[in-house]
This record gives sequence, C-alpha cells and structure tokens, in this order.
Amino acid sequence: MKTTQAFTLIELLVVVLIIGILAAVALPQYQKAVEKAQMSEAVTLVRAIANANQLFYLANGRYAAQNEIDLLDIQIPGEHPNSSSFAERIKTKYFMYSPGGYGTTHIAVAQRNVNNAISSDNYYIYIDQPNPDRIRCFTYSGGQSSVIQRKLCEELDARGTL
Repeated sequence: MKTTQAFTLIELLVVVLIIGILAAVALPQYQKAVEKAQMSEAVTLVRAIANANQLFYLANGRYAAQNEIDLLDIQIPGEHPNSSSFAERIKTKYFMYSPGGYGTTHIAVAQRNVNNAISSDNYYIYIDQPNPDRIRCFTYSGGQSSVIQRKLCEELDARGTL
C-alpha cells in the first residue's frame, strides 16, 4: 500500500490563520514605523526653517511670511513653487513646508501632504515665535487623522521628540 504525504485541509487552514494573526499584529507596527520616519523628516526640516527664519528676523526685523521661503538662507529638497501664493509651498513627497502658517506666530510649518495636495484630514508640525525651542504637532479635530498620526503627534507634543 502506497502512502501519500500531503497536508490536510485543516493543517492548511491553521497555517493561514496563524499567518493572518501575525500580519494583523505586525501591520500596525509597520505603519507606525513608516509614519514616524516620515514625521522625522518634517521635524528636522521644520527646525532648520525655524533657525533660518530667526536669522531672517535678526537681519530684517520681521519674520518671513508664508510665501517667502525663498528669502530664507536654507535649501530644502523638494519641488519649489513658481508662484507666491500660500498654497504653493515647497513640497516633498510627504509634507509641504513654509516659514509661516495659519497662526500669526508660526515661524516654521510642515503640513502633511496627501496625494500631493493640502489636506484637512491630517496634521501639521510647527514652531511658534514665543517658544522657538519647542516643536509642536496639531491634528485637525474634524479630520480623519489616523490613530497612529494622533498618537505620534501626542508623543511629539509631550516630549518634543519622536
């Protein structure tokens, strides 16, 4: 009598179930690591913009406006605007940068870039004039910021680092 060695249907279902459970546990951690890495880019560039804007203030007696990023002594990698409108800020793959923002006291802002457009569904990272050493993160209350984005923003607000 010849025996065949093969997996039973139950064994295959158990393996698929285990892989599904592992994927369900690993995927949120992966998404958090990816978002944290993208947010780190913004934190670094916002600090650089804030430092350049403070130097601009010392030289000119005022901070650069939202559409005056080209006046700052800083090179930011990304797509530079040809226009002077607020919506035309320096764009990278994940964020849009400007020396000012919605608040009159912002001296550096990075807004999350979704599908290469400004989105009211995420968050932005900024530095204010009164406290230029502290980096802040704001999630839109009416938006669809993910749980991961909200938690990273809370962590950034609480500690100042990621």
